[in-house]
Formats: sequence, C-alpha cells, structure tokens
Amino acid sequence: MNLERIGRSRLKLKLPALRALIDAQQSRAFSALCEEYALAAMAIDELTTATRHDPVDLDGLEAVCAEIESEVDRLLRTFNASKIWR
Repeated sequence: MNLERIGRSRLKLKLPALRALIDAQQSRAFSALCEEYALAAMAIDELTTATRHDPVDLDGLEAVCAEIESEVDRLLRTFNASKIWR
C-alpha cells in the first residue's frame, strides 16, 4: 500500500483546483503530509463503516484532515504564486 499515492489521490479529490500542483510537488515534506492525510482519511473510512464508533474520534480525524487540506492549499498556492512572480 502506497500511502503517499493514496494521500495525493484523496487530496486531489478534495482540492480539484490544485490537482496539477499536487502532482508536481515532490518534496519529502509534502510526501509526508500526503502520507499523514492518507492515514487520517483511511481511519475515517474505518470508523464510518464500523457498527459502533465514538463520534469524538470521528470529529478529531475530520479536523486533522481539514487542517492538512488547509495546509496543502496554503502551501501550494503560496509556492505557485512565488514561482509565477519570480
């Protein structure tokens, strides 16, 4: 299982305007962020399919995913803007 690929794919679904930038970004830090996103998103999948789960756990994981999505959006838009203007 390639967590980085899974994370990139899921981020591209959540942030369609940034698909090309998500594909283009190859730094180790970004790869690690994609892996973290994959783990959190897959944990959400597991919780939502479980017959019983603690809503607090689900809320926490959804918050983690939202934070990563915001960070990716900020990083890629900032990176792309600085690249264009240089």
